[in-house]
Amino acid sequence: MELLFEGDHHDHPYEHGTIFCVGRNYVEHIQELGNEVPKDPVVFVKPDCALRHGSYNIAEYPPQTEALEFEGELVLLLRGGGRNVPAFGTADIIAGYGVGLDLTMRDKQNEFKSKGLPWTLSKGFDGSAQVSHFIPFESAPPFDELGFSLFINGDLRQRATTNQMIFSPEMMVSYLSRTCSLKRGDMLFTGTPKGTGPLGIGDKIVMQLHTTNPSEVLLDFHVEVIEWR
Repeated sequence: MELLFEGDHHDHPYEHGTIFCVGRNYVEHIQELGNEVPKDPVVFVKPDCALRHGSYNIAEYPPQTEALEFEGELVLLLRGGGRNVPAFGTADIIAGYGVGLDLTMRDKQNEFKSKGLPWTLSKGFDGSAQVSHFIPFESAPPFDELGFSLFINGDLRQRATTNQMIFSPEMMVSYLSRTCSLKRGDMLFTGTPKGTGPLGIGDKIVMQLHTTNPSEVLLDFHVEVIEWR
């Protein structure tokens, strides 16, 4: 799947790679779920089947859960870099910015956690990584001037700015690359702020990537929740 950029196509198309996700990157969300603040990034991976990419997506409600929840996030499209990427500036590691939904079967995740089992299936089902188009790094504001908002059926549910993150992009990428070789087209979900919650069939989600001023919208992203097909 080619990853597209908002507006004009990027000169060199990006084929999607690994979907890396960082958890526990906003203090208020950590408190919301009753977790401890980590010393290092908490990382998990979603499989290829999870990815849905575009400006207007659908998300199917899995029949295995009664507690499908949304987590809105800023998503980074990575340039690559291989192993042991040094923590230099964002221009060296980020090809584009987007927004996305990390969808979670929360009841299943809690069940797996309580048994000490892996919880991949609660995070990696079909369509659980909903990703917008990307804005090229070169035409976007600096990372520390970005924010995003998430609305469900017109109601604001999440809003955050990048200065609320515990780990910077440089820190996240450098930490990850000590173990995993990063390649062009890999994506990094950077964590969700407070305000996560349940979804129902028929819900319409709108996410906006904006500057620290929410009225300065850079990108719109739409997802509708439908029955599993």
